[in-house]
Amino acid sequence: MTQATAGATTAPKMEMSPERAKQVITMTKSIRAHFPELADVSNAQLIYSTWRAFKRIDQTNDSDYSTMANVFFHEIDRHLLNYKFSKAGQGEVISQRFFAILTEIL
Repeated sequence: MTQATAGATTAPKMEMSPERAKQVITMTKSIRAHFPELADVSNAQLIYSTWRAFKRIDQTNDSDYSTMANVFFHEIDRHLLNYKFSKAGQGEVISQRFFAILTEIL
């Protein structure tokens, strides 16, 4: 029973192809460069959230840049910033910044 409880609280293992790993690292670096608001977020947290966003994108049929930008916005805003951007009414502006990053690197 202890193993089941411990397993339920651990984060999933980040498994990905070498191509996806490169995209995660590139995207994480670009987010760092374009979002000074995330300076207090650790690299590990940002990499994990970036990976989660790509994983969610991979599970959808619709992967245009707008959809991808919204996925990144929601992942970062919800899991790293406790809805800081949403509460400030910056959803559209932040999504556009993610859109710009995605069109640049993909």
